Order: sequence, then C-alpha cells, then structure tokens
Amino acid sequence: MCLETIKPQHKQERENKMKTLSKTEIAIANSKTVFGSTVKNVASGLGKTERVIKKSTNIKLGKKVTKGWLKGFPIFTVTLEERATCPRSCAHWNDCYGNNMPFATRYDANEIMTETMEKELHELQKKHPKGFLVRLHVLGDFYSVGYVAQWAKWLTMFPALHVYGYTANQPNAIDAKERAIGQAIQSIRDNSNGRFAVRFSGNFEQAFSANSFDNQKAKEQVKQKQAFICPVQTDKVSSCGACGLCWQSQKTVVFITH
Repeated sequence: MCLETIKPQHKQERENKMKTLSKTEIAIANSKTVFGSTVKNVASGLGKTERVIKKSTNIKLGKKVTKGWLKGFPIFTVTLEERATCPRSCAHWNDCYGNNMPFATRYDANEIMTETMEKELHELQKKHPKGFLVRLHVLGDFYSVGYVAQWAKWLTMFPALHVYGYTANQPNAIDAKERAIGQAIQSIRDNSNGRFAVRFSGNFEQAFSANSFDNQKAKEQVKQKQAFICPVQTDKVSSCGACGLCWQSQKTVVFITH
C-alpha cells in the first residue's frame, strides 16, 4: 500500500479516536477546565458587585476566622482555571475536584486580572485595616514567577493582607518553570512572618506541606504524629475558619479526600 493511502487512513483513525474521548478526557489533554463556558476574562468586564477576590460563601471554608492569631479576619477566595494554570506534575491533574464544579467562575489569568486584583486589594485594605485572609486558590495555581512576585509586592503594599493555600509547584521540580515558581513561593513564605502560608501539595521533604491519605507515606506521617488529618474532613470543626491549623501549624496536613 502506498504512503498516500496510509496517511488519510491514519488521520481518520485519529479523528475517530478523538470522537470517542469524553468531555473530561478532552479537557485533560488540552490543559483546560471541563467547563470552558465558566472561564471569564476580566477584560470583558465584571458585574457591578463582582470581584476576582470574592467573599467566601463556602460553608466548609467559612466566612470568617474564629480561632487563632487571625481571629476576626474575614475570608476571601480567588479561583483561576484549573489545569490551565497548574503544573502537569500535579497528582490530581486528571481527577481535579474542579471536574465536579460546573458552577464556579474561573478567571482567565492575565495582566488585566492582576491589575484588577490590585485595585480590589486597595479596597480590602481600607475596609479591613486590622486584617483579612485570602485563600489561594480554590481552583487553579500559581502560573508564573511574575504572578508569584505580584503577591510578594502586595504583601508589602497591603499590611492587612494575609494568604493561605496550597500549590502543586515544587521547589525541587524537574521542570524548570515549575521549579522556579516553587522556589519563588518558598522564598516569599520563608520571609513573610506567617502572612503567606502556602503549603506544597504532595511534598514529603518538608513539614509545611499538604498530602493525601491515600499515600502510604502520609499514613506513616499521621501514625508518627508528624502530621494531622484535616479536622474539617473528620467533622471535628465546622470550617477552616474555625480551625486555622493550615496557616498556624508547622506540621503536615493530610487530606482524606481531595
């Protein structure tokens, strides 16, 4: 059979294969969310009361910190597009919980978004001069060294700003971009006096990390009391705001479910 007749056949086979992929599989392959229509470009405009840095409405997260050194701080959240802003090394690249969040608004990561966030932080600094807490990120991740640098800048500009969250970017990653982002996060965290409490997910080399209970190493950490299981997931506390361990404890947090 000549080459000219093989190529169209192979092309058709590839097209047929793509047609058999599910919506989720296509999103995974293309580094996108399953729910593309929920991704919003800030440049297109926001609603009158809409903000990129939103007030928390999540019951499990809580609306306010009620325990610990950040007691009284209102909680805000930022949601970006999962996979599009995440490193491919993330252990939950395929089964991201964003796959089950069809109604969450994801903001397209770009310069206009960060400019808008800075304006919003000015507002929050004026409204909550005693302090406020931003959860990064409900979905998505730190997508560039420049974006990480923005948070370093904002921590200096806005003394009321406090941050907590998790990142799949590892400071010792093989991938150069991921490693640079991870190291930038590590640097800010180490020099923030607790104001930038971002844990590395799936990291067993340092205590201030977040791991999954389905990993045998994580189970050993809990057994040896080097880590604690998330109290919210075991119903020991009602919300993250009522717990505070993720931004206060130096031990590893272990999540039962992702």
